[in-house]
Amino acid sequence: MILRSSLRWSVVVPQITRAAVAGATHSGRRVVRFRPLSSSIRLFAANPPSSYSSSEQIYQKQRSPEEPPVLGMMLVNTLSTAQSPYLRAHKDNPVAWQQWTDSTLARAKRENKPIFLSIGYHTCHWCHVMNDESFSSDIIAAVLNEHFIPIKLDREERPDVDAVYMLYLQAMSGGRGGWPLNVFLAPETLDPIFGGTYWPGPWEEVSRKTGRTSRPQGPEFKDVLLRIHQLWTQDEDKCRHAGADAVRQLRNWTMAKNKADSSPLRPGILCDAYEYFVDRYDSVHGGFGEAPKFPQPTMLSLLIRMHQYMRIKEKIDLGDDRNAADMAITTLEKIAKGGIHDLVGNGFARYSVTPDWSVPHFEKMLYDQAMLLNAYLDAWLFNKEANKFALDAVGDIATYLTNGPLAHPQGGCYSAEDADSIAPDNALTKREGAYYVWTYDEFFKVLGRVPGDIAAAHWGVTEYGNVDPQFDLHHELQGQNVLTVTMELPELSAVFGKSMESLEELLADCRDKLRAYREATRMKPSVDTKIVACWNGLAIGTLARSGAAVLDVDPNAGAKWLEAAESAAEFIKANVYDETTHRLTRVYLDGPGTTPGMCEDYAYLISGLLDLYEATFDPGYLIWARNLQDTQNSLFWDKSASGYYSAGDDATSNLILRIKSAADAVEPSANAVSLSNLLRFSAMLGDEYLEDMALRTLDSFGKDIITQPYVYCGMLPSVVAANEGMRTIVLVVGKEAHEDSVNDMVAGVRSVLLPNTTVVLLRAVPRDDNDGHLQGWLVQQDDMYKTLLAAHEAKEHDADVTVYICRHKECGLPITSKSELMEVLERESNMIST
Repeated sequence: MILRSSLRWSVVVPQITRAAVAGATHSGRRVVRFRPLSSSIRLFAANPPSSYSSSEQIYQKQRSPEEPPVLGMMLVNTLSTAQSPYLRAHKDNPVAWQQWTDSTLARAKRENKPIFLSIGYHTCHWCHVMNDESFSSDIIAAVLNEHFIPIKLDREERPDVDAVYMLYLQAMSGGRGGWPLNVFLAPETLDPIFGGTYWPGPWEEVSRKTGRTSRPQGPEFKDVLLRIHQLWTQDEDKCRHAGADAVRQLRNWTMAKNKADSSPLRPGILCDAYEYFVDRYDSVHGGFGEAPKFPQPTMLSLLIRMHQYMRIKEKIDLGDDRNAADMAITTLEKIAKGGIHDLVGNGFARYSVTPDWSVPHFEKMLYDQAMLLNAYLDAWLFNKEANKFALDAVGDIATYLTNGPLAHPQGGCYSAEDADSIAPDNALTKREGAYYVWTYDEFFKVLGRVPGDIAAAHWGVTEYGNVDPQFDLHHELQGQNVLTVTMELPELSAVFGKSMESLEELLADCRDKLRAYREATRMKPSVDTKIVACWNGLAIGTLARSGAAVLDVDPNAGAKWLEAAESAAEFIKANVYDETTHRLTRVYLDGPGTTPGMCEDYAYLISGLLDLYEATFDPGYLIWARNLQDTQNSLFWDKSASGYYSAGDDATSNLILRIKSAADAVEPSANAVSLSNLLRFSAMLGDEYLEDMALRTLDSFGKDIITQPYVYCGMLPSVVAANEGMRTIVLVVGKEAHEDSVNDMVAGVRSVLLPNTTVVLLRAVPRDDNDGHLQGWLVQQDDMYKTLLAAHEAKEHDADVTVYICRHKECGLPITSKSELMEVLERESNMIST
């Protein structure tokens, strides 16, 4: 798509380097590929002013001597009343920040001032940089407060607003985007006039404060502000026309996509995606494409399952189709050994700025932990013997979620841990990664010479630091070491003449000492204490899956993770769910927020509850999920073209576009997760209406999926399921069953990777009245369950557990021994039986 307009800005988005994609975005991969808009007016007729003094001269010429001082404006900063930690972090800025409210937007209309909308999130590094350089500057505040209505917005609270203006920015800049997302809007219409990400602050002020000598390229933020103000005052009509024209084109494009003709999808489309991944695979370091590298766990889970998906009735030949899983597992192993993994503590950073995963962008996001936990669990279940590293990673992430800084004491998980923290050598300065990195001297001070030599060889610690300056644009990591595995145990054993067992013990002791020192002497990064419904849905599902899967090998850990999943679900139900209306509130922070739940909140929470049902076999979670699905259908369903809008009917005020997307970003799209949920419901409950909704959703995005299947990894498993049908494993517990036998059979089901499969447990005799009531609801959903239960109730002698493997409401022969069950599951996992 080309966004055409009568306005042209010669300076569009600054070239994004390192992670000035500090979000680089929720993109990882963006399906939208735009070219910059073209037109006749330039933001800067020639080169932009190159210094503070020249831009100040421009500003002075615009003011008459009679004008009151800029700092005397009536606008005052209102963020001290905000709920969001990100907004509250800007409450002391001299910029008179407003919140995204009807009254603020009405004021912009009344005063006819352009809105400067700045969107970010609490742990965004480049948001911090722009705050330090520009939003804390009296020079910038003077211009913003006099000529604009400045609004701060937390993208994690209002992803609907963020999505609209990110779409505009990408259309304007040729596909680039990131955070902070800064957009100038026309008052009243809220049409975007111009946008960008990070712009540098006043250079003289910045260099004086930071000591930096290398001036950033491109215009300073103040130059942009003054030029926008000049264009608005000189030709407001043209600015408004440009914004309206941009919105018209975006609306036409989104409407065309929403109404696209359906296109039949066959599982063979996975071949196209597979070929794309092979072409982009980094066989040296793992991962796909060039730096910055994102883990992309949704894609990795797809690749791990791909050999099972491909061996279907069409008998598609990929040659060695297990190569898909090999690419994913190698990538996961490289990530686990890289600096992106906190090798002293727990958890994974958001992405790596280097090809080899050695230097991360240090923020830790809840959604990344949850999705990586799923991917590592898949890798372990795929081949437990070969992928023991994956089980270690599962334990690492689950520990971080249940016993780390993101764990809320009453259940649920906070949103993220910051990348920046107080520097150990300067209590007045925050630096990215300060909490995690080590100087050579400090490292040996903690460990001593002999253990330190071994640990330094293992983790790549050098005297002058191990960070290449080209990946350290702000020189925050000079002389620092990011721990990353550079020498494996066998080589370490040969070099130092020690057994691998003794080295493992020594390194574990070194890790404990480094962690204790770090916690005792350093200021921990701040935590965004918002509890967001959708990301907690991800955490609930992955903790439930992981807890259930490891119960057989580590009962204590499995029980703890399951308990954490249930506790999080209970917290969400008690605090952001209305049991009368079955509606969600998106955010909790010392109380429910005011933003209603978005489509992703419903989709991810429903998915998590389905996983929690399969981990506990408590039908109460299934009932709650089904109620949420009805609400999602009523609020977000596109009645004319199928699929789900991102924002519901109850949250569309002040939105210039209502977006519906199926392409994955860092997280799988809400439509992809919803599609999976609908298919799981149809298999569990025999609900043909929901199955039809699933098929219509898939059809509505068919042409896009065919065009670029590799950006729809979250949907591709459902393409297979829609063609081949979901599989349901039904366990019927006999009337006098021994619970040990029941647990053993359940453990067998959970011990293998089962794509596109649901698991249901029924008891011939419920354990109590409540159990009977809940199971009664489940049995009423599908006559198949009534038939199976009736057969077992009529038996005088029944097996402890009988397993049925069903597809298309037809079940195979009963299985009553674990050995027979494992043989069947192994055969089906290789798709020989189909």
